Amino acid sequence: MTIAVVLLIMAAVRVGNRLGPARAQPFIGPLAAALLVTVSGVTLPLQGWGYALGAALAMTAGYGIVLLVPAGRRALAARSYDHPVRRALIGVPLSTVVFEEVAFRGVLWGLLAGDLGVGWATAITAVLFGLWHLPDRGEVAFTTLAGVLLSFLRAASGGLIAPFVLHWTANGLGILASAWVRRSGPTDSGGPDKS
Repeated sequence: MTIAVVLLIMAAVRVGNRLGPARAQPFIGPLAAALLVTVSGVTLPLQGWGYALGAALAMTAGYGIVLLVPAGRRALAARSYDHPVRRALIGVPLSTVVFEEVAFRGVLWGLLAGDLGVGWATAITAVLFGLWHLPDRGEVAFTTLAGVLLSFLRAASGGLIAPFVLHWTANGLGILASAWVRRSGPTDSGGPDKS
C-alpha cells in the first residue's frame, strides 16, 4: 500500500511539473520530497561523501573531454538556458534533483530494496526513472541507464549523497558548459570563433 501511495504522489508531482508554472517547481520538489519521506517512513541515509566526490570529479572530467571534441562542443552549444548560473546552482537542485533523488533512490528504492532486494530495486527504479523522462525527446533509454548508475551509487555508498551529487553535477555542469560554449563561440576546430 505504501508503494502505491508513493507512486501516486510521484505521478501528481510529474503532472504538476508538466502543467503547472515552472516558477513553482523549486518549491513543489522539496515539499513533495518531504511528503514522500513522511508518508513512507523511510529513513534517508546521508552518507557516501567519498563516492560523491569521486562522482563529481568523474563528471567534471567527462565534461572536460566533451569540451575538447568539436562535436561535443556543437552538441553543448545546441542548448540554450536563461540565467544559466542560477539555473545550475539553484534551479536544478531544487526543481529536479532533490525530488527525483528522494523519490527514486531514497524512498522508492528503499522500500523495494527492503522487500525485493537491491537488484530488483535498482531495475525497477531505473525503468521508472527512464519513463519519468518519457515526453522529453527520446531520453528514456539514456535516463534508464542513468537510473542504473545512480542506483548503483546509492547501493555502493549506502546513502543518497553520491547519487544526489552526480545528478546535480551532470545537469548543472551541462548547463554551465553549454552557456560557456555558446558564449565563447564554438567552431569546428573546437576553439573560439574569431569572426
